[in-house]
Amino acid sequence: MDNTLEKKSGIFFLKSKFFLYRIVSYFSFLLIPVYVQKSLELRPIYQFILMLLYSAFIMSQWFFLGKEIDHRLKIYYRVNSSIDRVVYRLFLGMFFFIILFNLLYLLPPKWVYNFFWVIWGALGLFYSWPTRGKIIQESVTTNFSEFRYLDSFEKTLVTLVVSLMIFSVPEFPRLAQREALILFFDPSNQVSDLFWNFLTVTYFPFKSYPTLFKFGWCTYFYAVNLSLYLLTFYAFLRFFISRRLSLLGVFALISSWSISKFLANGYGATLTEIYSLVWIWGMLWVTRSSTYRTGLFVGLLGFFGVILNQSYALLALAQVVLLYFYFLKDKTEWFKRQSLKYALFGLVLIVLTLVVTFNFSNSFNPGGMDFITHLQKIIDRKAFFTLSVFGIIILILKRTTPRLRSLKILQFDKVKVDELNIGIVILFLFGIFVNGLSLKGFSLIWLVTFYSLIPLEIVFLHISRLRSSRNMIYLIYILICLLDSHFEGRVKIFLKLFENV
Repeated sequence: MDNTLEKKSGIFFLKSKFFLYRIVSYFSFLLIPVYVQKSLELRPIYQFILMLLYSAFIMSQWFFLGKEIDHRLKIYYRVNSSIDRVVYRLFLGMFFFIILFNLLYLLPPKWVYNFFWVIWGALGLFYSWPTRGKIIQESVTTNFSEFRYLDSFEKTLVTLVVSLMIFSVPEFPRLAQREALILFFDPSNQVSDLFWNFLTVTYFPFKSYPTLFKFGWCTYFYAVNLSLYLLTFYAFLRFFISRRLSLLGVFALISSWSISKFLANGYGATLTEIYSLVWIWGMLWVTRSSTYRTGLFVGLLGFFGVILNQSYALLALAQVVLLYFYFLKDKTEWFKRQSLKYALFGLVLIVLTLVVTFNFSNSFNPGGMDFITHLQKIIDRKAFFTLSVFGIIILILKRTTPRLRSLKILQFDKVKVDELNIGIVILFLFGIFVNGLSLKGFSLIWLVTFYSLIPLEIVFLHISRLRSSRNMIYLIYILICLLDSHFEGRVKIFLKLFENV
């Protein structure tokens, strides 16, 4: 009995300590809107940095909400990489915040403002008190366990990726009002009002301060969307290649001058064109998860796609059909029915969204063979991407002549390769005949980067025992990617960024 009381007393002390630490850090970030409003005389660059911190705080709350949903619904799943869990929870939390904030947006502005603080205050108190002893043992690094043992080359590469993210910020729009910003980010009127309502509530405390409101939306479209894009791309790569080359792939992608060009042509591309990657990764991860409860994510992923563009409803339907009839064919009928039951919530939201906001003119926009031109531009802008041609040839030879000695070392999961190939075929058919969004800009460059890494994977597997040679080759490709990144041009844009704001 004495030992039991001693343990309870000890855990209460640990929980109290954890609560104080978490509540102070939580409200320090939550009160950023108050700090910024009282510091309007600060230079724009410092206001922008504060908005970045606020956006990072918002993303962390998506993660915590996704984690709590997992716990409440008892969703236990397998992951291929620790980043899979991070990406999944970020998106899951965001999907539920989209639903919650759209309901909140129906209220009068005064009530929206009041409930904004009530909701975040309640969530802060709820997240801060550890309902489970295991939470005390967790930290931020726990969720990035894959990055815990990076060597010096890999740490340098992560630093370079972050640096390029910082110095690749495109020019800000001069417009500041909500309707003008919507027109700037979505000139073709593809994105549903449901998303703009969600974004408005997310940055609602800044609505009366046009410059801050503009900075908030810009940080979302650049920092938040691009971070999700790169994290998802890394998680996707880990299904097929090593951690080291996956990091190189992320660096090759962000260092491409094409990224800056896409952003210069329109911030909105970071939202509407990343869906193809998330869609592919979602299929690969759900089949790996080995639980029917991830059907909830499948349905909500489709709902998110419909918000971005109504034509993505076809991709959502194709994903459900493929999962039910092909990718989960080794599962029992009961398992598949349960998965469909969990997906039903998102599917109902898809139908409701289409019924209320359907617009055929914005849904049907076939790209035809324009993707060939987009491919040529992407490859011309970065020499590293010429390897993609050899990557495609290698995969074809691996499929047609599996006994080829030089390719035997390449041991891909055949099931995952089949899932990827089917997904890519669907994306190409969709882009050619329905909507070209799936075959341009951000929708295409991740695929080119992936194929460019295949030849390097073979080289690294053949020299796996030669550590010095492997490091030298790795360094050479880092330098190749860095030299044609137009880094000096990015720095110039960054330095001039806040002069005319």
